Amino acid sequence: MRPVGLTGAIGATLLSVVLLALGCGADNGSGTSTRDDQAKGTKTSKAEQASRKASSAKKYPQQTGPETSREPQSIPGMNADAVLTTVLKPGLECWQPIDRGVLYACSSEEDEKLLYEAKVTGHSIDQVSGVEARVFDQGSGDLELASQPFLGLLATQLEYRGANRKRAYEFVNHNPSGGKATATIGAAKWTLMTSDKSRGLTVAPA
Repeated sequence: MRPVGLTGAIGATLLSVVLLALGCGADNGSGTSTRDDQAKGTKTSKAEQASRKASSAKKYPQQTGPETSREPQSIPGMNADAVLTTVLKPGLECWQPIDRGVLYACSSEEDEKLLYEAKVTGHSIDQVSGVEARVFDQGSGDLELASQPFLGLLATQLEYRGANRKRAYEFVNHNPSGGKATATIGAAKWTLMTSDKSRGLTVAPA
């Protein structure tokens, strides 16, 4: 009976060892595989999240602050077509250039003495951001005297909120030749620049 029992015991023991080995192998395989899969899954998930964030950032960039490129202010009540009508009176020729922000550019026919130029800037007819007028001396002998009719016309004809023809005319006529002079008249800032060869007036938002 012992040999049979021993054989049975040995068989049972061997069977237990085999099952245990198979179980451990399966366990180790499945356990290790599960842990590895989880780790890989975590890494993959993080990589996918980073990729999605990067893609989302490209599509929808974050606003870190106010935009740097802001549109320039306009002079309240000033109309570009009205300015154009004034500039055309002395006989200047005007056109609409392709330059961004320039509504009209004007110039006189170049002669032996004077050259007149003017420019109206802005975004639309009712959004004028500036008016520039310049007289170049090419042998007139008296730039200040020669430029007075043109600049004086602008001073009395430019219309906007708070415009004052008398103050504007006095500003253009009573500033000494040479250097820079400024004055705030209504909603606009007037600047007069005079040099040996040119005299220019700029009207911009105050």
